[in-house]
Amino acid sequence: MKKKKIILICSDGGHLAQILELKNMFLTYDYLIVTEESPATLPLKEKYNIKYLKGRSKGQKRNLSFIYSLVVNAFLSLKILIQHFPKAIITTGSHTAIPMCLLGKISGAKIIWILSYARINSRAFSADIIYPFADRFIVQWPGVQKFYKKAIYLGGIY
Repeated sequence: MKKKKIILICSDGGHLAQILELKNMFLTYDYLIVTEESPATLPLKEKYNIKYLKGRSKGQKRNLSFIYSLVVNAFLSLKILIQHFPKAIITTGSHTAIPMCLLGKISGAKIIWILSYARINSRAFSADIIYPFADRFIVQWPGVQKFYKKAIYLGGIY
């Protein structure tokens, strides 16, 4: 039987660590991990099916350079979507996931957003953008549900 295709997308660092915690689940699918290219993520190519997007400089604010990265990543995401064409896109978020989730939704993929474990009692800018379009919006802390009414609380990934 042919495995369903999924994309797991996130920025590097803690968001990627949370995606990798889902390894037992995603290995049962025809998966593709998409994250930012950085010295920390390049060795993952040896172990996982992975593609890279443009990363942003650490500490960079939401300025013109940030917008430029979003535009570049939108084109890279479109290319990846055409090549992999997933049934679902699963993300632990941040800015890197925005273009992929929006383009994936347009192409008919289900969007599953898992709000970062670090969000204990606050909103996230990228989550606010995707929230209205997400098919499933999962939070890891019950206090965050007051911000995201249709969220499903499942506890922590870790």
